[in-house]
Amino acid sequence: RIWNVLERKCLKVLTGHTSYVFNCSFNPQSNLIVSGSFDETVRIWDVKTGKCLRVLPAHSDPVTAVQFNRDGTLIVSCSFDGLCRIWDTVTGQCLKSLIDDDNPPVSFVTFSPNSKFILAGSLDNKLRLWNYTTGKCLKTYSGHVNQKFCIIAA
Repeated sequence: RIWNVLERKCLKVLTGHTSYVFNCSFNPQSNLIVSGSFDETVRIWDVKTGKCLRVLPAHSDPVTAVQFNRDGTLIVSCSFDGLCRIWDTVTGQCLKSLIDDDNPPVSFVTFSPNSKFILAGSLDNKLRLWNYTTGKCLKTYSGHVNQKFCIIAA
């Protein structure tokens, strides 16, 4: 649903996912929304019309997070299947898949502000910093005693 917060009014209902929507995000221009669902797809929506522009058959398990990069040209998604995938916003093409050797379910993912890195939180209580260009994991951060389901890169 798209809400006008000031008027406390629902402006549009975006329909299309066949299961729970777990995460959604506006692009920087606020004209597109990306959503990830338990139906294992990522959808790209037009804010003005409420129409689904693209359905990406993204993962083999529920999609747990989706996020645009700083200029809105890329989308990153993650899933309980252990993958982080980077998508071209315009074409919907999967540009890269990131996977750790241990393949833990990934609960959240976000781009760094410069879009060069991807930070992913997984259900093995670790954060992983990935280089988007090379697809290599640069650093693994451990020490959490509980699973973390939300991270922010500022």
